[in-house]
Amino acid sequence: MDTIVIGAGLAGLAAAERLVRAGRSVTVLEARSRIGGRVWTVHDGGPLPLELGPEWIAREGAIHDLLARSGGGLEEARGHRMRRVDGRWENLDDQPDVVGTLVARAMKIGGPDRSFGDALDRCCAEPTLAEARAEALAYVEGFHAADPARVSLGWISEVEEGQPADASELRARAGAGRAVEALAAELDGKCVIRLETVAREVRWKPGEVRIAIAGGESLLAASAVITVPLPLLAALSFVPDLPEKRKAAGLLEMGPVVKLLLRFREPFWREIGPLRDMLFLHAFDQPFPTWWTAIAPEVPLLTAWAGGPQAERLGTGDERTLVELAITSLGGALGLARRDVARLVEGHRFHDWNGDPFARGAYSYVGVGGGAARRMLAEPVADTLFFAGEATAGGGYNGTMEGAVQSGRRAAEELLTSKSPREARPSPARSTPPPASWPGSANRGG
Repeated sequence: MDTIVIGAGLAGLAAAERLVRAGRSVTVLEARSRIGGRVWTVHDGGPLPLELGPEWIAREGAIHDLLARSGGGLEEARGHRMRRVDGRWENLDDQPDVVGTLVARAMKIGGPDRSFGDALDRCCAEPTLAEARAEALAYVEGFHAADPARVSLGWISEVEEGQPADASELRARAGAGRAVEALAAELDGKCVIRLETVAREVRWKPGEVRIAIAGGESLLAASAVITVPLPLLAALSFVPDLPEKRKAAGLLEMGPVVKLLLRFREPFWREIGPLRDMLFLHAFDQPFPTWWTAIAPEVPLLTAWAGGPQAERLGTGDERTLVELAITSLGGALGLARRDVARLVEGHRFHDWNGDPFARGAYSYVGVGGGAARRMLAEPVADTLFFAGEATAGGGYNGTMEGAVQSGRRAAEELLTSKSPREARPSPARSTPPPASWPGSANRGG
């Protein structure tokens, strides 16, 4: 076998597609019972698919192209960002870009990298900027799923320059999962994808990799592409160990998110005059501070969102409690009695990404001093081990579907242009029991 790819999310599928197109023999290992990783589109018979994972798409790039080719039904998100303040409605589209202004001001401090929160304390402590600071902190928590006390100011500046929130203004009527399906279609019959297969250990030497998987089996290949989420990469056992990778992973953070979809009997918010054309609803003082409407605004579906420290405060252990908090938040955001909102709720969908053993969070961000960490994490090892996944993406793309696909293709190109042998030699049976001395680590890949 030429290559084992660990993880069948967007990064793993993109890497596998490029490798099989070059004629390489590939086996993909996926811990879940499905492909797609953190992209999870659910079809439940309703008028629209439900996005339990990411859904926002940029106007150009690999994800856009995959969805356009596969009939994803890309549509521009139209509507206004609204907020209720002291009983009156504000259209936030009319407000100045306070985040960009404060980031630019903070970057003028100079010196070593610091946290976004610390930078705001240093540059923007005037009472007249209190509201702008609060909005900027809420944005960093919500959009980046980041802790302002831990996230790198330099990275925030990089992202806002290259991939700000308004860069992703499209959604797919058929669901973001169509991008996963498009990549999988290119692999059909050309490689092996093994589901419910948990990678426990990567034992390697130049030109040879042996992957120990749950159940006592092992697989041999000439190279491996590791695409697991950041927390799983940090925990995965490598023999010999990779201290530089662990150092790089330690400079990155996995952001928590709580995303919950509520379905109603009717889109009652559209009866509130200023909200008829609402896209986003913000209520920074509520447990769920951000809401958005469906791709078809007449569909009675709202998405509740909390990221970063607020997601941690919500917790994820009790789904019923989260639904109750979401209803309370929406009532508070709309200025309606909680009971009036509750009686219109017909159902909900939720997935606990923070507690998911094969994700352990939503997406990555860069911690203070971690500007080089993504490059360090992505660097190949001995023309044998290659690394991909959104956490390795540069240019402000980490934390995005686009970054995941780009990273998978980049890792595949690095492998194809490396001096790695085509196949491990000597070539034993494809699957062999692991030596008794190999530890049974509980680390997972997926």
